[in-house]
Order: sequence, then C-alpha cells, then structure tokens
Amino acid sequence: MFNKVRLKEVVAEYKKCFVQKWWPDEKYKWEMVKCFQVNWNVNADDFAAMLTKSLAKAADILNAANYYPVGMITEFAEKAQEDVRAMFIALFDKKREVYERIDAFKRKSNFLLERYGNGAVQHYQHENAICTYLWLRYPDKYYIYKLNEIKAISNKLESSYTFKKGDYANNIRNFLDFYNEICAELRQDEELKSMLASQITDTYYPDPELRTLTTGISFFISRWLPDTTKSAISVMKKIDEWESKEYTLGLPVDEWEALLNDKEVFTDSSLAIMKRMLDYGGQVTCTQLAMKYGEDKNFYNSGSSSLARRMAFLISFVKMRQVGSEFAIYRNCEAVR
Repeated sequence: MFNKVRLKEVVAEYKKCFVQKWWPDEKYKWEMVKCFQVNWNVNADDFAAMLTKSLAKAADILNAANYYPVGMITEFAEKAQEDVRAMFIALFDKKREVYERIDAFKRKSNFLLERYGNGAVQHYQHENAICTYLWLRYPDKYYIYKLNEIKAISNKLESSYTFKKGDYANNIRNFLDFYNEICAELRQDEELKSMLASQITDTYYPDPELRTLTTGISFFISRWLPDTTKSAISVMKKIDEWESKEYTLGLPVDEWEALLNDKEVFTDSSLAIMKRMLDYGGQVTCTQLAMKYGEDKNFYNSGSSSLARRMAFLISFVKMRQVGSEFAIYRNCEAVR
C-alpha cells in the first residue's frame, strides 16, 4: 500500500514536462530494451558475441565509476561461454522463484570470478545488474532495481513496504510488489498512455504493460517529489503532545487579523507564500509553487518553516491544525518543513 494521492500529484507534474524534458532524457531505456530484444538468442553459436550485442546499450544504465557489470559478464562469456549461457537460461526460467534465480546467478558469478577473474576482486553481478537483465529479457514483467532509489520512493509515497540493507530476498520481493502496485495505477491513466504511445517509434520497445514507464516515473519520483514523511511524523507527534496537555487557546477573527498584520510574524515573504498557496488551491508542494510563481523551491520551504516556528510560540499546534485550511500549513507536509 502507498499514498495514491501523492502518486497522482507527481504523475501530473511528470506529464507536464514529459515530451520536452523527460522523454528526451529517458528514452534510452526503451531503446535499450529494443536492442536486447532484437539481438537476444540464447542458442547462438557465438554466445559471447550475441551477449555483447544484446547488452550494447545496457552499459549506459549499468556501468558507472568503478562498477562494470556489463564488461565483466561479457568477459566471462568469452572465457566460459557455456557456463554463462547456462547462467542466463537459469535466470530466465520463470518457473523458478525470482530471488532463487537471482541468488544462483550471483553465486555462479563468484565461481567465475575465482576461475577467470585474473586477480579481479569484484564481478559486479549484484541485484541491480541481474534485475536489469531480467527487465531486458521480460520487459512486460520486471523493472530496473536500485535499492537506494526504491527506499526513497517508498518513503516519499508513504508506502507500507520496507527495505533493509542486506535483506536481499525480501527487498526484491517487496520491490516487485511495490512497483506492480504503482504500475497498476499508471495503467489507469489514459492520458499518460497516450503520451507514451505518441513518442514510440520502431527504435523503441512499445512497453504495452508500462513496466519501463513505471521505472521512469519512479526515477522521477526519487528526484522530484520531496520526502516529507519524517517531517509529517514529527509534526503529528508534536500535535499529540500538545493535545495531551489540553491546550484550549482560542483565536477569534480579530486576533487573527492582528496576527496577520504583525510584521514580526507574517513578513512580506510569508504573506506572499500564503497567498500563492491559497491561489494554487491549498494543497501544493514547494516545487510546484516554484514552477508556477517563480523563486527557488527553498524560498517556499524555508519561508513556510520559519513562519510555522514563529506561530508555534503564539498558538498551539492544535489550533494551527484547525485553521490549516486557511493557511495550508498542515494541508501539505512540505510547507511545514
């Protein structure tokens, strides 16, 4: 489970810049799948050459500084073709449980490293790379796996899924369930599907199940959507603490007017932020405000946070929650941060 409202908000922003920004930056993922699909032939006489062609574009997403999974697996294929062929056959055997296959691929890679590594200390065949192979082979079933990114997305969408370093099997299973839920929501968005279809040509995999699009939007979430979970929890704890003390401060209209006119509480920038929040509709993130009205998102973030702290000295958090619809402070957790 996760916060579907937050997903809808981020998808709305994604669609706004999809054609101009995100498709040009991310289309290589659809090209990568198409490249693999066109070239993959597990029965090829020269398996190593076939694997090299199939993964020709995968280096763009897998290889990084001091991390070379594509180079190592193709090198292993050149030295032990039948071993690597058998590894991929086993990995792509959908009759077996997914993590069992991933773990077996890792263990076989350890064996190849010992025998053919020529002193190398790393084979780089970990969950990220192996899941990418699964996604390239079965793009209508799997996704790209990056644990830190997935943990960030889980926090930002307030999901019930947990991801722990070293808990390899459960991380993979939770990741697939989590992304399947996200994908199911995206597939209900006809506008989103039409936008993707409008960009697809013979160069790209058509992505009928939107698995690759799910990966792309998840990447967008990890970069774009602010992580407000921790601040939301701290705010609710603070509210509960104040409620337990039964604070009963009242603020009639004239006192609110006086508060609004108090320049030490509501500065010019604070009033501008509140006005823009109300103009937007009350529920809005700092990034959305920056995109519509200008200023850096930190202007809205720090301004709202400072205002909340000043007001905390004057009224209880309970009263702030009661009037939150007017000031939009508790309608959006980020505005409090």
